[in-house]
Amino acid sequence: MKRYIRAVVAGMLVALLFCMVKNFIGHKFPNSSYGMQAAIGMEEIDHLFIGSSLFRQGIDILTLEEHMEGKSYIMSYNGNQPVQILEEMRMLLRNDVKIENAYVDLYVYSAALRPAISDTKLIWDLDFSGKVTIYKDMVTYSEAGFPEFFDFFIKSNNEYMVMYPVFYSILQSEFYKGGNIRETIGSTSEILDNLGTPGDRAGIDPVQKKALREIVKLCKEENINLYFVEVPKYYTLAETDYYIRLRSELESIVSDCKYAKAEEVVFDNENPAYYQDLFHLSAEGRRTYTKNLINRIEEIKAEEVVK
Repeated sequence: MKRYIRAVVAGMLVALLFCMVKNFIGHKFPNSSYGMQAAIGMEEIDHLFIGSSLFRQGIDILTLEEHMEGKSYIMSYNGNQPVQILEEMRMLLRNDVKIENAYVDLYVYSAALRPAISDTKLIWDLDFSGKVTIYKDMVTYSEAGFPEFFDFFIKSNNEYMVMYPVFYSILQSEFYKGGNIRETIGSTSEILDNLGTPGDRAGIDPVQKKALREIVKLCKEENINLYFVEVPKYYTLAETDYYIRLRSELESIVSDCKYAKAEEVVFDNENPAYYQDLFHLSAEGRRTYTKNLINRIEEIKAEEVVK
């Protein structure tokens, strides 16, 4: 019986140690191609693109390096919300990363949700202070309880930690400076035109509105040139009444900021070869869009000089 109790206690201690390493030290595990540690390792980032999977699939890192002077990096997590983007930027600044230009994903559907985690890799990448801040937002605004606590601090990323060398190797082969380098193929009009859209939402969440304003404030305080970017959606979604209404509400929050609207960037959002689905671009699409986005950013800079 004593042997059994000792085994149980030992198992609990090992599990506790595992969770402590994961939550307090895991974010420091080396990663030179993707996520927070790779960005911190750069020390200086001239062009930081930070957003959701729309940036991971829609912004091409190799095109950025070819056509933009300085160091570029893409920070992306699935469903990345403004409240999380704010904390990610704060963590970079806590680690003395110098950011000259920040390009923030303006994504209707992530901004219309209450604080929630869509990508557990974000939990892994955040330091403990960042984890606590994000979880507090979930408790305060999304009524998170013990199940969410268990998923957040205990359950998430266990397989990632155990199999870290394997995942590290995969990330190295698929990402470069945070950017997706896989050759994802486009779709067809027969498929895309028949996909259902995600539908309407009540509006942009008040907490996300506040976070967007905090991002603007933070960039002003840190002398970071801030641009908002809307990755073009496939036309069957972009032309719906509710998407236009939600986008208009979202844009009104950043109306005084520099902003590259989807329709201001030369891009054919009716070309199915440019899309994987209604949201995410193919490899051909992201290269085409990124090159033309750079041109639009240069135009915005020129317009600012004239002002």
